[in-house]
Amino acid sequence: MKDFCIIGSGISGATIANALRTKYSLDVYDKARGVGGRSSNKKLNNNESFDHGVQYISPKSSKFKRFIENLTTKKIVKKWSGKHFFLNTDKKKRKSTLR
Repeated sequence: MKDFCIIGSGISGATIANALRTKYSLDVYDKARGVGGRSSNKKLNNNESFDHGVQYISPKSSKFKRFIENLTTKKIVKKWSGKHFFLNTDKKKRKSTLR
């Protein structure tokens, strides 16, 4: 029997699993084929892909900055140098969809 069951392998579920794994036995479940949740990436072909949800992480606190730097060093996340594309350029409509 496991000590914990984590539902979802997005950034929150993966962070919790990583914190608990050294002291407890656990399983992580996700409805998708891979990990990442809304921060995962879908590959279209050899040259094109798109993000499912989270486009960037903008750490504000020094503790969170160190956490992201650690993930970058481990090559779990990387700085994205691509272009931003907006499918809807109507600012009024875009604001209403961000709720």
